[in-house]
Amino acid sequence: MKIVFLGDSLTQGTHGANYVNKVAAALGGHHFINEGVNGDTSLNLYRRLEKDVLVHQPDGVLIMIGINDALSYSEPGIRPYFRYIKRIRGGQITPISFRENMRAILTLLLFEQIRLWVVLPPVEYRPQTVAALKAMNAAAAELCAELNVPTLDLLRVMTPGAVPERPPMRIFPDMLLNRMGAKKDFTYSFDGLHLTETGAQQMASAISEFLHKHGVTG
Repeated sequence: MKIVFLGDSLTQGTHGANYVNKVAAALGGHHFINEGVNGDTSLNLYRRLEKDVLVHQPDGVLIMIGINDALSYSEPGIRPYFRYIKRIRGGQITPISFRENMRAILTLLLFEQIRLWVVLPPVEYRPQTVAALKAMNAAAAELCAELNVPTLDLLRVMTPGAVPERPPMRIFPDMLLNRMGAKKDFTYSFDGLHLTETGAQQMASAISEFLHKHGVTG
C-alpha cells in the first residue's frame, strides 16, 4: 500500500526523533510518504491536501493533527506565530473550528475513496495545553465515529496522569528553547511537545499495532 502520513512537526520529525521511519521499519512492504509540516494546524492541512496528498494518489492516509490547534487556543503568547507565519485568522483555532476543519479534510479524502486512519496526539507541556488538546481530540473522535474512521488515542496512552503547572508559552525564548531541548522534566518528550527517541519508539509501536489491526499487514 502507498500510505501518506499527514501532520505537523511530530510527523515531519523536525525537532526530536521521527516516529514515521520507525513505523516504516516495523511494517515492511509498503510505501510510506511523510507529509508532516512543522507548525501546521488542521486548517493548514486542509489547505495543502491537493499538493501534498492527492498528488501521490495514495491508498491510505494517516492523519495526526491537533497539537498546534490546541496551542493556538490555550497559549495566547504564541498566537502571533500562527497568525503571521501559518496564516490563521486571529492566530487561534477553537475546538469548533478544529472539528469543521477535520470534517472538511476527512470528507474530501473519503470522497476520493482513500482509506483513512486518525491518530489523536498527546501533549504534556502544562495542564492548559492538555485540556485544550483533549477538547480537540474529543471533537475528532466524535467525527471519526460518525464517519466510521478508525482512531487511536495516544493522549490517553502517552500523556501522564498528572501534568505539572508550567509557565505559559511565548514565541521567544520558549520556542527556541523547546527546539534546543533545554527542558528535561518530561516523560516521552524533551519539551512537552516533541518526541525523544524513546517517545518516538513508543508512538511508532502503538501506531504500527493500530495500522496492522486495521488492514496494514507487514
